[in-house]
Amino acid sequence: MSISARLRRRFHRTARFWPARRDENGSLPALQIAGVFVYTYLRHDRQTLCVSVDLDTAHRALLRPDGTVPLQITVQDTTVFRG
Repeated sequence: MSISARLRRRFHRTARFWPARRDENGSLPALQIAGVFVYTYLRHDRQTLCVSVDLDTAHRALLRPDGTVPLQITVQDTTVFRG
């Protein structure tokens, strides 16, 4: 997998924020980039900030030969996951 600088810039420029829908109970806010949806929301039952990543619609340029998407998660400048 190799993403050109041009394609990476296009992905960044076309990223979108989708707010939770008022008329849809259970709707969550999301950021969409390169087909990937990242949901960040507050869980009422646990009073926890949650981050959920949906890779099902990731752009093919992100896919490794085995079909997975490389992912790195950083919290406060510390990488907590890389895979």
